[in-house]
Amino acid sequence: MLTDHDITEKLAAAFHDRADPVRATAVDPAEIFRRGARARRRQTAVRAVAGGIAAAVTAVVLAVNLSAGPGPVVAEQPPGVLLAAAVVSPPPAGAAVVGMPRYYVTLNHFRPVAVVRAASTGKALMTVPLPRRIDPKQSQIAAAGDGRRFVLSLFSFPRTRFYWLRVSADGRSARLTALNAAPLPAGEYADGLAVSPGGSRLAVAIQRSGGQYGTVEVVSLATGAARTWTTGRPGFPAGVSWADDRRLGFFWGGAGAPSRWGLWELDTAAPGRALLSGRRILPIETGGDTVQYAQFTTAGTVIAAVNYNGTAHVGRGTVVGGIVELSAQTGRPLRTLLAEHAAYSADPGDPGWYITACQLAAADRTGRHLLVSCDRFGRLDRGRFTALRGAAPQTAVAAAW
Repeated sequence: MLTDHDITEKLAAAFHDRADPVRATAVDPAEIFRRGARARRRQTAVRAVAGGIAAAVTAVVLAVNLSAGPGPVVAEQPPGVLLAAAVVSPPPAGAAVVGMPRYYVTLNHFRPVAVVRAASTGKALMTVPLPRRIDPKQSQIAAAGDGRRFVLSLFSFPRTRFYWLRVSADGRSARLTALNAAPLPAGEYADGLAVSPGGSRLAVAIQRSGGQYGTVEVVSLATGAARTWTTGRPGFPAGVSWADDRRLGFFWGGAGAPSRWGLWELDTAAPGRALLSGRRILPIETGGDTVQYAQFTTAGTVIAAVNYNGTAHVGRGTVVGGIVELSAQTGRPLRTLLAEHAAYSADPGDPGWYITACQLAAADRTGRHLLVSCDRFGRLDRGRFTALRGAAPQTAVAAAW
C-alpha cells in the first residue's frame, strides 16, 4: 500500500513532467491532469479509499511552461470571456474593510488544530486543539455567518463527524462541541460545508463510492433531520454555498462527462431528490478559461477562481487567472476582483512564461470579503488585496470567516 510520502513523490513528479519542456508531450499515465487539472476543484486531499489512506495535496501549483521548445501548432482560444471582465478599481483601505469579519479560522492539514487569526493582520490569536485521532487533511470548515460560530467536519476512521466551534468576541477563546447531526456512513467524506443565511441548516457536499459518485445533504441544525439529493451520474460536488435560505449551489465535477461540470443551483424547497434537477449557472469551461471553483453569495452574485487553460496567446501583461465576480442569474462576468498575470522564469534550464493557480479559500455571505491564495495568501476586500499570514501561496486552504 502506498504511503503518504509515496503519493506526494508521485504527485511532485507528475507536476514536474507537466512543466518540463522536454517531456511536455509525455503521456500522463495517472491521468492526474486530464481528470484533476480540468476539474481544478477546491480539494485539500487526494483519497485512496480502497487502501484506507489520504494523502495531502497542500501545495498544488499549476506551473505550466508556455514557452517551451518546438512542437505542433495548436489552434487554441485566447483567455476567454471570464478573464476579459474589467478589473475593479478598489476603494481606499478604510472603505474596503467596512463590514469585514474581525477574524478568520484556518485548519492545519498536518496537525489536529484550528487557528483563530485576526482579519486585519493574520496574527494568530489562539490555537484550538481538535480531537487527536482525526485525519487533519480531510477537515472542512464553514462560518455560521454570525462572526462567532463555525461548523467543522472531522474525519476519524471510519466516519466523518460534525462539530460546533464557538469563538469569543475577541477571538482569544473557543469551545468545540458536538453538532446535532449524524456522522456520515463509512466510505463517505465531506468535501464542503455551508450554513444557510438564516443559520438554521447545514449543507454538506459528500463524496462516496471511491470518488466516483456524490450527494448533497441538508441537515436541520435544530433537530438533526436530514434530506439528501442524489444522482446516478458519475461525479460529485466539490463544495456547497447558499444564495438564500432556499437556493443552494454546488460545484460539480471529478468524474463523468465534463459537459456537466460547473456550478449548479438546487431549489431545496422543490419536491424530489434529484441532485441535477436544477440548472447549471456556470460551466467549468468558457472559451479559453477554466473555472477552478465557484460559489454563490447572498448578493445575487457568484465568486469564481478562474485560470486560462491554454498554452498560447500568453506574454507580458497577459491576465491568465484571477478572482472574478459574475451574475448569479446569467453567469456572465461583472468584474475581475483580482487579476493574475503570467509570470516569467529566467531559469536557463527552463525559461519561459508560466501560468500559476489562484485559489478561492473562503467568502463572506456578501462576497465583498474573500480569502484567496494566489501569488500570496491574503484577503480581498472589494477588490483590494492585503497579504495575510496563515497559508503559503497557491495552496488549498481550509478557512472560513
